[in-house]
Amino acid sequence: MKPSIITTLSALLVAGCLQAQTAVTDADVKAELARQAARIAELEKKAASPFKFPAELTPYILIDTSFVSKSNATADGRTKLDLATPWLSGSRWGLRGDIKTNIEGFNVIYKLEGEYTTADGALDTANVLFNRDAWVGFKSELIGQVTIGRQNTLARDFAVIYGDPFAHAEVNYDEGGWTNTNNFKQLIYFAASVDGTRVNRGITWKKVTKSGFAMGAAYNLTSTEANTSTKNSTAEVALGYNAENWHASIFHSEANNSGYTQKSTGVGGNVKPVSWLRLNAGYFSYSADQGAGKPERTDSAYTVSGTVQTNPKWSYHLGYEVLKATDAGLKGGFMQNPFSNGAASTVFGTGSKDVLYGLIMRHLSSRMEAYAGFDLMKLKDGYKLSSTNGHDSQTEIVLGIRIRAL
Repeated sequence: MKPSIITTLSALLVAGCLQAQTAVTDADVKAELARQAARIAELEKKAASPFKFPAELTPYILIDTSFVSKSNATADGRTKLDLATPWLSGSRWGLRGDIKTNIEGFNVIYKLEGEYTTADGALDTANVLFNRDAWVGFKSELIGQVTIGRQNTLARDFAVIYGDPFAHAEVNYDEGGWTNTNNFKQLIYFAASVDGTRVNRGITWKKVTKSGFAMGAAYNLTSTEANTSTKNSTAEVALGYNAENWHASIFHSEANNSGYTQKSTGVGGNVKPVSWLRLNAGYFSYSADQGAGKPERTDSAYTVSGTVQTNPKWSYHLGYEVLKATDAGLKGGFMQNPFSNGAASTVFGTGSKDVLYGLIMRHLSSRMEAYAGFDLMKLKDGYKLSSTNGHDSQTEIVLGIRIRAL
């Protein structure tokens, strides 16, 4: 039976619609594929670009792992090799922020920083999460920067430009690092407080001008007694200057340590006579009241160091320092650091400590370096340290790697 005209026309119409639908579908698929390809290319481009955290919240980390061979590590004079507390820098992690406000040029800032050891993953200070920094503050071009909470001493930040050859050369708003655990780190205690090399409940003001001048003042409200905010506190002032090829600073600190007065002054700087050479030098003076009928402790120290870097992949550091103490109260027969309380001491010592140290760094990237170094310490006269187990010398040899992120 022959199909009717209506049947034939219907079949032709359906076939045409199906063909049109197929053509539209192919076009849609091609368009969608093109859109997806463009989207993938955009995502790949973003993935290739380094991710940047907002200024309001910036996490960061530093990992330092070092093998240290230390002589006279035991009472019978044995040498010990250990995966030790980092020799160069304290391993740390933290959060910092710089938050704009609706006041033009006025920002709120903060920093939380904790320290750990890579040998066992433990906190550097047991049961204290942010043992290095826990402060909030504000900054503006007119006022400078004010920070409130646990932080570096002001003296430490100003003296780092000559006390530590591995630190930045200029006086700035940063907290000075200094080295971590070695035989020349003790110099930092001349720039300390009643809380050690940091202050609790500290209020610090810094101002660095465009003309090169830097200035600061600090006070910490570390009072353990009612109705007083002076006992067990430290007051500090500092000045600095940043020139094109040289930088200098001076500080003065006065502490009330359980009612006994302690004072410290430091002055020094650095110079770059040529682009590949930096030279540092500084002097410290310290005095401490140790109680009625007891001698006043007086200390002095000086340091010289230098850095050579003719190649961006390699740098070489060498330093020498001498610490002298007169009538320092001993604890357990050993010398205490400046800003320790000698009022409980009944035995006093006089002597000196000399340290020669050096370090070679292989810079593996802008944020990573391997290093090899040493320090040679000699104790003279009545200068005794618990770390040498009664011996008058110690040598440390170190191999390490340091990594920084953000």
